[in-house]
Amino acid sequence: MKLLFLGLVPVVIFWFVEDKFGTLWGLIAAIVWAIGECVYEYAKNRKVEGLTLFSTGLVVVLGGLGALLDKSILFKFQPVIMEVVFAGILVWGGRRGEPLLLKMAKKTRPEIFTNPNPLIIEAQTRMMKRLTRNLVAVLIFHSILLSYVAVKGTTGQWAFWKGVGFNVFVLLWALSEFLIMRMKNKRPTG
Repeated sequence: MKLLFLGLVPVVIFWFVEDKFGTLWGLIAAIVWAIGECVYEYAKNRKVEGLTLFSTGLVVVLGGLGALLDKSILFKFQPVIMEVVFAGILVWGGRRGEPLLLKMAKKTRPEIFTNPNPLIIEAQTRMMKRLTRNLVAVLIFHSILLSYVAVKGTTGQWAFWKGVGFNVFVLLWALSEFLIMRMKNKRPTG
């Protein structure tokens, strides 16, 4: 769930401040907010997760370069990079046969995903490979769309597709996967 909202607040702050005060102040506000998120997470948990650090690092580096060059488009590619990296991690994590989503599922729900029955293991692996493949496709498609909007669209359009648009894409993916699983598990009535 954190991935869905990671970096969304700096985007909204950037959009609002840029609209009222200009690109430089919008970028500064987004950078300050992203750093503040890290400080808050550290104060709360006494550690900062790697995903938060990576996202904040991208906001700071791309936002800083954007501020120096007066080009907000660099900042707008932060979510594109995050999604492409996440897609790469999903692909790389499953390169040895077991999909990363299955590995994660085994850690969070071992009672469901650790089974001695080879048929169940094979079915779970097949399902997670399909889920991974389709999620990677969603991430890549959304990254391409977001790149286009970052270059050709307004900041408001970009913020929409970064925030609401991404969540809609993931929701549609999850819903379609749920329907596919329901159809596959339906038994023919005789």
